[in-house]
Amino acid sequence: MKSTKMIKNILSLVVVAIIAVFAFVILFERIENGYVGVRYSINGGVRDETLGQGIKFVGLDKVTQYPIRLQTIQAENMAIATSDGKKTSVNIKYDYKIDPTKTSAMFKEFGNITSQDIEDGWLKSKLQKEAREVYSQYTILDILSGKSSEAEAKLLDSYSKAVEVKGFVVEDVTVGVPDIDAETQKSIDAIVLSGQENEKAKLDAETKKTQADAKAYETTKQAEAEATANKKIADSVTENLIKYEEAQARKEHGWVTVNGASAVVKEGE
Repeated sequence: MKSTKMIKNILSLVVVAIIAVFAFVILFERIENGYVGVRYSINGGVRDETLGQGIKFVGLDKVTQYPIRLQTIQAENMAIATSDGKKTSVNIKYDYKIDPTKTSAMFKEFGNITSQDIEDGWLKSKLQKEAREVYSQYTILDILSGKSSEAEAKLLDSYSKAVEVKGFVVEDVTVGVPDIDAETQKSIDAIVLSGQENEKAKLDAETKKTQADAKAYETTKQAEAEATANKKIADSVTENLIKYEEAQARKEHGWVTVNGASAVVKEGE
């Protein structure tokens, strides 16, 4: 009798536990870190108050969660066409998050779908549209030979403005290298070769100029040294030195007139 009663008590506890777990699953929602939840009733009514991180009581309402921390999305093989008629594709990576103050309006706009569904649908189509418009302003050689950063900046600006009205905040866009055909590759190789030749010619010209400058400097210093030496000689010729040289010359050669640093010998005078 006691064992039967004990079994009934155990079964009752098990049933209560199952009901409690079931009720917890149904009545509570766990909001992930970096997300907010939008709560809505089964008849479609949306509550304006959003749910922050943690376990929240929601009753019989449903919850859709949106990321408010930065998400990195890779959109592959986005088709674009450049101004010179080249059709190609690029991989585009962008970082975005959702403005938490606009999540309720976002739910009303997109309905009960996940953020990934929005990324694969509306956000991707907007990115495709803006990328086509931006890259149609450049030739394929522009993109491959120096203007890729400028195009990226324009895409970031235009894409950010296109999606921010719905509550999406785009912080960065990175565009990969476009796929190119053999003809375009030959043009690029020619540009690279031309650039290398220009750099070599510039280096050669600078080397010649340096050598010429060095030679001119050497010539100038040599002339300055000669001028200094001549000045020292001229400064050393004094009146006393002239008289002394005249005296020595007269003693050895007869009458001599010293004129500056030179002497004139007059024999027999």
